Amino acid sequence: MPASDISENKQLPNQGGVREGTELAKATTVAIWVTISLLLMSWLISWHFQVGGRWIHLLPLAAFILVVLLIRFQPAKDIETEEDVIPQWNAEKVGDSLADIHSYVIQEAGKSIHWYWRAKRSKSFPSQIIRFSAWVLAAAGGLLPVAGSLFQKSLPGLENGLWASLLLGLAAALVGLDKAFGYSSGWARYVLTATSIRRTLEEFRLDWAELMAKSGSSPTAENIGLLVDRAKKFRIDVEALVLQETKDWVTEFQNSMVQMEKDVAAQVAALKAQVDKAAQAKEAAEQSGSIQLEIQSASKADTGTAVSVSLTDAEGKTVHENASGASWAKINVLPGQYKIGIEATVKGQRVEDQKVVSVKPGEIAPVQLTLCSFDS
Repeated sequence: MPASDISENKQLPNQGGVREGTELAKATTVAIWVTISLLLMSWLISWHFQVGGRWIHLLPLAAFILVVLLIRFQPAKDIETEEDVIPQWNAEKVGDSLADIHSYVIQEAGKSIHWYWRAKRSKSFPSQIIRFSAWVLAAAGGLLPVAGSLFQKSLPGLENGLWASLLLGLAAALVGLDKAFGYSSGWARYVLTATSIRRTLEEFRLDWAELMAKSGSSPTAENIGLLVDRAKKFRIDVEALVLQETKDWVTEFQNSMVQMEKDVAAQVAALKAQVDKAAQAKEAAEQSGSIQLEIQSASKADTGTAVSVSLTDAEGKTVHENASGASWAKINVLPGQYKIGIEATVKGQRVEDQKVVSVKPGEIAPVQLTLCSFDS
């Protein structure tokens, strides 16, 4: 495959400048990807060792901006054709006219071949980087919990499953990026198309040589017609291969967009369900409850005295009320734990009892406390 690339490049004129531009663009792309990798590695290391504070989270933002710029400002690469060049037929110079037609179709096919071999580098390099990075992240995510368990003292915190989940999530995101922008599939598609055009070109060259040999030094009108038809068929075959590759790209792009819309819709639906569930849970948690207190031996309280009920919340705030009879109720109590106690005078002595009660949203918490004196 590289040999084919080099051989086709030799057939086209002025390839030095194109190759230098390609190498410069490739070097720039390499530098950007290395910078992105260093930013992400620095962010992970700094985050793990708590260096840089909140500002360290600007590093992944910078990496994301570089990725966007790399994708957004890639130079457009279109297959150019000589729109003003039309092979002219001169009946007085049949050989020169056939040579012009032959040169024209060969040159246009060479442009297509060169375009695909050059353009596939813009697909192959990101594909290799993304696939390799995804493999490294997935392997690290699988090995990280094991390494954390083996080196708990020297590398504390690595056994936490969140780090493995983060690395595996990044690997999945890279694979999704490759699929969304078609780097790997585009690489394969370009190589296949360039190889197919090259095969068609070689077949045309041999057929043209055979027809020229049959026509001899003085080709007839029938021989000329066969040569022109063969050149026309060759030119149409090359454009058909380019058109088929374009159709494949459009189909892949549309399928990717449809799948992306489905994934985004599914994620939005899942997020909405999660938000609704959290809202319902919050609403349920904020729903008030009640306390129903039953006072055992309330009749033992001295005549003319009342049973005092105290309710203390988790913040230490206490509410005092008097109970009437053997029961006491409190409504609109926020969920949580409370300390409830009773105090009364029994045979001239102050007696008390208390318990901790848990109030749940929308429920009634029953409590039983008892009034009793030491000599009862």
